[in-house]
Amino acid sequence: MINKFDIQKLRELDILQVADLLGMGLRNKRALCIHHDDHHPSLAFNVKKNTCHCYSCGFSADTIALVRERLNLGFSEACRSLADHFDVYIADEHRDTHRKDVKKAVTASERRMASLRAHFAETHVSHGHLAESFSSGEKNGRCQSSVYVAKASVDVEFYQQMFRQMHLSESGRRFLFEERLLSPEALKVCQIVSTEQSVCMARVGRGVFDGPSLIFPYFDQEGRLVSVQSRYLGKKRPESSFDMNKVSLDEAKPKEIPRFKFAPGSHRMIYGLDRLKDYPPGEPLLITEGPSDCWTALTLGIHAIAIPSATLFDRRFQALLTGRNLHIFPDQDEAGLSLYFELKQALPSLVYHQLPEGCKDLSEYYLKLRRSEGMTLEEAKAKVQGSVSV
Repeated sequence: MINKFDIQKLRELDILQVADLLGMGLRNKRALCIHHDDHHPSLAFNVKKNTCHCYSCGFSADTIALVRERLNLGFSEACRSLADHFDVYIADEHRDTHRKDVKKAVTASERRMASLRAHFAETHVSHGHLAESFSSGEKNGRCQSSVYVAKASVDVEFYQQMFRQMHLSESGRRFLFEERLLSPEALKVCQIVSTEQSVCMARVGRGVFDGPSLIFPYFDQEGRLVSVQSRYLGKKRPESSFDMNKVSLDEAKPKEIPRFKFAPGSHRMIYGLDRLKDYPPGEPLLITEGPSDCWTALTLGIHAIAIPSATLFDRRFQALLTGRNLHIFPDQDEAGLSLYFELKQALPSLVYHQLPEGCKDLSEYYLKLRRSEGMTLEEAKAKVQGSVSV
């Protein structure tokens, strides 16, 4: 049991900071309500009372209740989560009663890092680069990833926490496994999560990942988190304006929500670079345009990496790919063909494969094999693998 004095300390934490930590896309002290299907930010935050209230559905919350609702936690779990994140020590009578042999209290930061290590070791099992870096970091008394925070511009700890708390939502699972027919087993290494609602890109301001979206990490060749990208799953619609104090004629021409967004500070990396050392140099390695086609290639049992878009190939990575058995199914548009010619110039061994007529990219080709031609996954694998086994 957590005593009332510690509970009060948690309720006095800045609710705006708590909302930012929960990725609620806070703008002008308002956010989309997490208690109902909100499309306009109706959850208002009262700084003086340190509470929030939805003027649409009536939901109200303090810091603890906000965490409970957002993360679907019990009261004690929500209190411990807040204490961990804000380094607030709380006396846990239940724990102390059953663990009298504990000689010293575990600090909040130690609990947080232990939780992160456990999550990435259990949930993101297949690849394990982050789990390895967490373990090796203990030798110096700190997490290895925190060492990289100083080197990278992306907020590593913030996104580690995001990936720890988030999972694949209904829209994410529907898009990946029902619409795209991708393999859950093949995608374990990709650590993809998704959100139904817009979530903050950073601790303070600096934009949102629009909901619903997939959110996925990029790692460098050492397995360090260096970029985060989202893939919007909703219908094309204008970006929401979160300024509730004014409505101007300028909003008559709102911007369309981008399909892909990078988090602030992200490095433009090759997607899947961390897996490169696991791919034998002599085996076919497919280069795709964008992570979506890369997921398709992995589903087909083909080693793959991705250039984020046709305009983002960085020749710094040329040396990492030279000498490999490289293949590409270029997107059948001007940008895709331009990417192929640029890659071919940098990587002369790259082998071109023509997509069938009517297929814009590898994902469309895969769906054509599965749906139009009625192939099983194994049959589609055999066909596509056969074309790149040169």
